[in-house]
Amino acid sequence: MDRKQLDVLIAQQDEKRHPLAQIQRDSETEFSINNHQYEVELNSQNGFQFEEFVRRYNPALSQFDFIVGDWGYGQLRLKGFYNDDREVVTGPFISALNDYLLEDINFGAAYFVVHNLEARPIVHKSRSTRSRHRSSRGRSRNNRRNSRNHAFVEQKVAPVKPPLQKRKKLIVKTEEKSHKHHFIIRESKN
Repeated sequence: MDRKQLDVLIAQQDEKRHPLAQIQRDSETEFSINNHQYEVELNSQNGFQFEEFVRRYNPALSQFDFIVGDWGYGQLRLKGFYNDDREVVTGPFISALNDYLLEDINFGAAYFVVHNLEARPIVHKSRSTRSRHRSSRGRSRNNRRNSRNHAFVEQKVAPVKPPLQKRKKLIVKTEEKSHKHHFIIRESKN
């Protein structure tokens, strides 16, 4: 498949894509997403293109106080930032915007900052007290954190030898040696 065919397929998929939220433009710098007000605060090099923003917007961004969009290789990338006074979150905060612009976006790329005037509060799912009690028994904080990230439990398993009676019934039939491995084939006396 050549590049032109791939571009045609991408264009067809983009036409079929439906927006994930109800977005209405109120003015040049103001719009609403699902009846929540947003305002374009900074538009560097005319980086804000409403139609592309509508196409790329994801409702997960509604929890952030600011949405930063930047252009790279003809693609719009959106990233959310929290206000510095939010207490329940660990970041990224809007005070780190300058670092993000210097380190993560292409040099000289067009970008914009949209302020969510009605940011949704962050809702954390709480665990039941029983599971919290069970998970904290006999474990340090680091062990709990590491055990949640793995799909398996690490255990040391000692090799189990067959019972002594069964070992006495085995005889060595052949012993072969190769350049790399040493093989012993045992056969039962019965």
